[in-house]
Amino acid sequence: MLKTNENIPVRNIYYMLSYAYQALSLSEYQKVDVEKFHNTKDLYTEILKIGVPVLIRGGLLKDYVRISEKTTVIRGKIDINASIKQNALVDKKLMVLHDDFSEDILLNQIIKATLILICRSLSTSRDNKKFFFGLLPFFNNVSDIELDATLWKRVHYNRQNIRYQFIIDICRYLYEELLLGTSLGKHDSKQIQDEQRFSSLYEKFVFAFYKRETGFIVTHPQIPWKVDNGFTEALPIMQTDIVLSDQNKTLIIDTKFYSENMATKFAGSNAKQKSANLYQLFTYVNNWHKREDEEVGGMLLYAKTTAKEQPNHHYEINGNRISVVTLDMNQKFEKIKNELLMHAESFFKTEQRKGGVSIPETK
Repeated sequence: MLKTNENIPVRNIYYMLSYAYQALSLSEYQKVDVEKFHNTKDLYTEILKIGVPVLIRGGLLKDYVRISEKTTVIRGKIDINASIKQNALVDKKLMVLHDDFSEDILLNQIIKATLILICRSLSTSRDNKKFFFGLLPFFNNVSDIELDATLWKRVHYNRQNIRYQFIIDICRYLYEELLLGTSLGKHDSKQIQDEQRFSSLYEKFVFAFYKRETGFIVTHPQIPWKVDNGFTEALPIMQTDIVLSDQNKTLIIDTKFYSENMATKFAGSNAKQKSANLYQLFTYVNNWHKREDEEVGGMLLYAKTTAKEQPNHHYEINGNRISVVTLDMNQKFEKIKNELLMHAESFFKTEQRKGGVSIPETK
């Protein structure tokens, strides 16, 4: 079964975050002493302890928020239907709609709710509770909300709010650790949550690693379907995780963070590739609109599990090279780095390392 979050070294979680979010390269985060943390919850808490005051010093983000209120002062747009339904005219008032430039936006609401969650958590130290409680007055103009997993799906980033992305994602990771991680009783359910918790980070890490540490062109485009009649309605979107390109070679990488990376029908039977994952990658490769001289390959890059049999297979299918390999996240980071470079170089057969690129140092 997969090494769960408790078994992935906290230092490696930090490295994954370092690549996935360049924010960790800022001087404020250099004080993070990774070695003192025994679990990811404490690491996330420390990052928020540094990052939220940075956001506050830069000024909490404001945006126009639609306000509906009962008032005698006409401002904005009169809501006649709401006025009638709420009997506002009895009090000689009207329901009006207007836009207010306010800090009471979803991003700030998520941060405030996370600070409250930390303060209420029994596992939070007294000093940390005192620290985070002291930050709450800066969010007095922000509404209280209940955190749930769907909130983050409503978040959209642009040039104005991109500085929030790292902290908002850390809030999500911490929420899952504090709430979901403790509320799930069954071991199997806990493993599923661990997979979901790290799959997105694992993908971001691998993408950012190749972006920073190699000379490849690194993208994650959608692949259009090759259809003969032009009809594409109801076809699923083919969204790639990572695409590496170099001259006339292109490698499509699909990252997978699962508790099992090979399938067996029953105990003792031979392990086979997971068909859905292989079909997905094969579809990506075959629908890639390649140039006349372009060589296209695919790679399933699983996080290595503790199972005895691990995928390490290289196929030639329909004229395309397809690899199914693993990355061992439970080792020193230098070896993780070398494995990632080796997997890419096995397809491109050339050295693609950049000199002088480094990740934030730890004490």
